[in-house]
Amino acid sequence: MPSVALLAQKAVRARRERRLARPAPVGPYSRIRLDMRQSGRTLTLEALTGPMLHFHDVWLLLADDWIRVGSWESSDVMSSGEPALRHRSTIDLDVIAPEAPPDPDADEAEPGAITSVWVSVTEDRQRPPRYATEVVATDTTLSYRVPLGRFRRTPLPGFSPVTNSAGQFVFPYVNRNGHLALAIDRPLRATLRVEVAHLQVSAGRLVIAGALASRHATLTTARLHLVGRDGVYRSSSAATISLDTDRTVRTFSARHYEFSSEHDFRRDLEGGLATSDTIADLWVEATTDEGETVWGRVGRTPYLVRRGTNDGWVTSGESTLAITPYYTFKAKYPSLHLELFPADAYRHLQKLMRPGSRSLQRLRPGAKPVWLVGERPSKAQDNGLHLFRHLRAHHPEIDAYYVIEKDSPERENLAGLDHVLEFKSLEHVAVCLRADRLIGTHHPNFLYPTRTPGFARLMKMPKVFLQHGVMGTKWMAPNYGKRISSFQTDLFLVSSEREKEYIVQDFGYRSDEVAVTGLARFDALFDGSVTPITGQILVLPTWRDWLQDPAAFTDTDYFQQWHDFLTSPRLAALLEQQGAHVVFCLHPNMQQFSRHFDVEGVTVVQQGAVDVQHLLKQSEVMVTDYSSPGFDFSFLDKSVIYFQFDVRRFLGRWGSHLDLGNELPGPITSDLDTVIDLLADALARGGSIEPRYAARVSRFLTHRDRRNSERIVEAIHSARRDQSVRQTVEQSELVQLLIRRARRHRYYFPLMRRLIAVARMLPAREAIVFESGLGRQYGDSPRYIYEELVRRKDPRRKIWVHDKSIPVWDPGLVVVKRLSPAYFWHLGRSRYWVNNQNFPHYIRRRRDGVFVQTWHGTPLKRMLHDLDEVVGRDDGYVDRVDRAIGQWTTLLSPSPYATQAFRSAFNYDRDVLETGYPRNDILCLTDTSTLAEQVRQRLQLPEGKQVVLYAPTFRDDSRNGRGFSFELPFDLERFVREMGDDVVLLLRMHVLIADRLAVPPELKHQVIDVSRYSDIQELMLVSDVLVTDYSSVFFDYTLLRRPMVFHAYDLASYRDALRGFYLDYEAEVPGPVTTTEDELLGALHHSLSVDGADRSTTDAFIARFAPHDDGHAAARVVDALLPPPRPGSTRY
Repeated sequence: MPSVALLAQKAVRARRERRLARPAPVGPYSRIRLDMRQSGRTLTLEALTGPMLHFHDVWLLLADDWIRVGSWESSDVMSSGEPALRHRSTIDLDVIAPEAPPDPDADEAEPGAITSVWVSVTEDRQRPPRYATEVVATDTTLSYRVPLGRFRRTPLPGFSPVTNSAGQFVFPYVNRNGHLALAIDRPLRATLRVEVAHLQVSAGRLVIAGALASRHATLTTARLHLVGRDGVYRSSSAATISLDTDRTVRTFSARHYEFSSEHDFRRDLEGGLATSDTIADLWVEATTDEGETVWGRVGRTPYLVRRGTNDGWVTSGESTLAITPYYTFKAKYPSLHLELFPADAYRHLQKLMRPGSRSLQRLRPGAKPVWLVGERPSKAQDNGLHLFRHLRAHHPEIDAYYVIEKDSPERENLAGLDHVLEFKSLEHVAVCLRADRLIGTHHPNFLYPTRTPGFARLMKMPKVFLQHGVMGTKWMAPNYGKRISSFQTDLFLVSSEREKEYIVQDFGYRSDEVAVTGLARFDALFDGSVTPITGQILVLPTWRDWLQDPAAFTDTDYFQQWHDFLTSPRLAALLEQQGAHVVFCLHPNMQQFSRHFDVEGVTVVQQGAVDVQHLLKQSEVMVTDYSSPGFDFSFLDKSVIYFQFDVRRFLGRWGSHLDLGNELPGPITSDLDTVIDLLADALARGGSIEPRYAARVSRFLTHRDRRNSERIVEAIHSARRDQSVRQTVEQSELVQLLIRRARRHRYYFPLMRRLIAVARMLPAREAIVFESGLGRQYGDSPRYIYEELVRRKDPRRKIWVHDKSIPVWDPGLVVVKRLSPAYFWHLGRSRYWVNNQNFPHYIRRRRDGVFVQTWHGTPLKRMLHDLDEVVGRDDGYVDRVDRAIGQWTTLLSPSPYATQAFRSAFNYDRDVLETGYPRNDILCLTDTSTLAEQVRQRLQLPEGKQVVLYAPTFRDDSRNGRGFSFELPFDLERFVREMGDDVVLLLRMHVLIADRLAVPPELKHQVIDVSRYSDIQELMLVSDVLVTDYSSVFFDYTLLRRPMVFHAYDLASYRDALRGFYLDYEAEVPGPVTTTEDELLGALHHSLSVDGADRSTTDAFIARFAPHDDGHAAARVVDALLPPPRPGSTRY
């Protein structure tokens, strides 16, 4: 009988097919169909659009120059009974790529050029579409240029390369964004994306079907490959493919092929290919019509397909192979657990998995409690081993067992201990079924004899997560979070109160589910049994999940950086000078690459063959990147150096749970020479940790003793399984998926309005909602008001609207995402709101509610009702803002000047608290050196460098389809060249600017994009000069009494056409005004050479615009507007 998931798949597929079969309505701005035909060098284009899209010219963008290559002829037609326009144009493909100037810093310049084909358009809408540029808006029309493509239907064109008059190849194709493009004398690399629509195991066969997307490449054959992560198992089967014409037409002519394949595991079993357990990843190898081979990992799999996936097995002779599909926790790629069993053992296992079998196994009146302990099946050298030793030596009242593979080299670490189980043995199965606690260092399923879902469902006992290191360097909530369905634990053990803070906040566990015990291995770490070897340097990098291809490993940055370090002549000279030597040890997941680091003078060891903890105790200095043993090493008061050359890619979009620059117990660098400098200093100190890093160590080690294992035993006794309905709902991937889909539904926001209305009808909670920068920042005045409340130990619940964690923890802290159901619920229930912008205009506060509007700067630019015309906003913008302003109860102001401007601009007649800006408290500290050093560490700013902060505002008339855009008004290469190596430029764009800056890689050490750094006040502390235009940041920066330059390159248009000012800009700003790049660089040279700003001018400016900023504004705001909760009030 088909499963519910399979039936749901069929229903969803039928609904999609019905929707696609319906003719799409023709709207005034519809892009209906694009036909492209090539005949030699002539490319004919024919586009069908709605009647309000008027095409004019065809353009190419080459070397920043616009080249007109054609024009459109348009005529009125009918499409599906509705009026439309047909546009026709031709392009001569005799297009020559300009010769690029040589770049001495580039390793290897790419040949030729690639350009999209652009079309100039006129319409009457107010907002341009995505990808638009060269936007010009008038009262009645909107003109722009946009890449040609992304029509509803684009029949497959027959493109072929041609040769232009310069002898260059020109190849038209459709790029990944669905736009027509030309590749000029540049080869196009074939790509392959594999989608899964069906995956099941049936009668020992893997049955898989889906789609292959190859964009411009034509595929002829394909083959399914199973690649074992053990480096041994490899198998393949033929796949059938056929062009999906309809989908290709609907996806802008990106080629899509239907594919299917069956893989018979009996053949593997009989052929001896499967000789041990492994995990097999699925790949597809395809061949193009030009004979090129392209590989693609079988990719992200939809939820219903995953739910419909089953496991299976196949038996041949005396062996059974269990096949259990699973999906990677991030990308949801399918992989297979392949497990070998003796046939009779697997039959016995299936018998024990029958309903009720576990209950019979647990009928043991008066028996000792059974605890099953382990690490990975092949491992015995970490917290599991140390805890097991302690249990067998000191707790005979507990029946403790350890599970490990029979042929594991680490089994010898268990010599002399009883109750050691062979992994997958009948005894292992029996003990697992009757265990009262499962205690492991990784996912609990590492302790199971099989990964089959049926067995996992039997494991209902409390589970304990010992960990395998101090958590936090990388964001690990997707791996070990409370809401992750693939990971279950009822007790999470940590080493410090600091670690517990982010496990509770970021991972979602309750405080009682996290115990500060220390790690079991710390008992041996502090036993003093090993004398460090003078001059031994332990190099211990961690692994990268994107490095899986052995053939390409030596081309990776990971290999190049570590290999360059190990083979550096400077390192060799240092080792000889100090009589030192290097021991290099890769992470277990990377040990297949160890041979590539076998270089002269370096001892390469493998975990398992040596005890990592012994190496830690034995070595004098450690070099790592992000590995958690760095904490263990620092706990021994020894020096750790962090070589983080790929920090952005490694940490990804979520970053770290820590403030790495200020919490890791050692210096961080991305520069090879600096690593060696730091290493020389550490060796000169005899490996002892520097005092500033020793102070950090104590935050991550609450118990510096040898009672960690005993505390763990006490905590395990109290562990209870959380079987609440709430946890079941929170861990349900289906529920999370439905919530995400619901947010895109047209009824979502009407429903949220009703939710907040219901919440307002309930009694108010004495809770405070904080938001800054539309939920994107932890900064500005809301941050400093919150931190003042935390400092006072205010008991109220504090809800932060943010998409990441909050670095300053509070017992009552709750973090919610903007516009989520929790966001609306808390706004409705909470008495207090604090924001530096507005909440959605349709939200009403409670009648007795307090909305503290901190605003986000002293007004320079005219705003709202003080403008003659509001540029760049739609007709309803002013009315929406007025409704939002109507919810304010108190507005913060830094000065009488600002108060007057606020009242005029916002038509505001309610309370104003003129007490200074809380965000400026840190700028008024008597000594800012400690905080400034923390910021410099966070940004990894080199010592001795002067820092220029560039913080411009946005332009109301510079909009694209995603928001406001911005182009730097000066050349970065020239800036670096003329300012020299001793100056670092920080680029901080306005929060409303949607475009991400592109900093050339060769400038990354001197130009840093800090637009995502939440708090600009902290950036001010480390800056020697501020460069801005019309941003209000200069009012705050004045408090530091440092130089400023005002680069107002578009002053006339901004002042006279866009905004205008509340003061005489050129006469009153406290610094030189520049309008050209030459003037800017000259002003910067002067500003960096003087000692501070002119004192008399600055003091007069502060007296007028910031008279109340004295470092205590947050305290005054809390005293006046957020008094302690009333006795008997509802706290939560």
